[in-house]
Amino acid sequence: MGRRDEHQPIQRTIRFTIGNEEKEGYAEIPVAGRQRMVIEHVSALVQGPSGQKYFASLRTTLQRNETAWHYLVLSQQYAGAGIDVYAASQPIRAYADPDELPIRFSVSRGLDDGGTVSVDATISGYLVDR
Repeated sequence: MGRRDEHQPIQRTIRFTIGNEEKEGYAEIPVAGRQRMVIEHVSALVQGPSGQKYFASLRTTLQRNETAWHYLVLSQQYAGAGIDVYAASQPIRAYADPDELPIRFSVSRGLDDGGTVSVDATISGYLVDR
């Protein structure tokens, strides 16, 4: 068996909303105390009022001081009935240590901040001992 089979697989799904007149929302995912999470895939579904644009990112921290932002490419999937739906499904290679900052998935919107936006996101990968 390959070395990769020895790793503990992990996936986490988060859900949050961006409220009316709010510009950004986020959810955080903690990493277990003595392990590093290797993130291999991120997906997201963003649904909000028609005509709004969205920006999605994933923040990870490595060895307490190496904070990085990974940006997702959102593509419009549907527009109608006053709702626009955007999705991302993106392979990625990112690392997250358990030190001070949890993994943060955030979505921001442009100048128009009217209405509520719902966000569903999943990150998947595996845990390794540090």
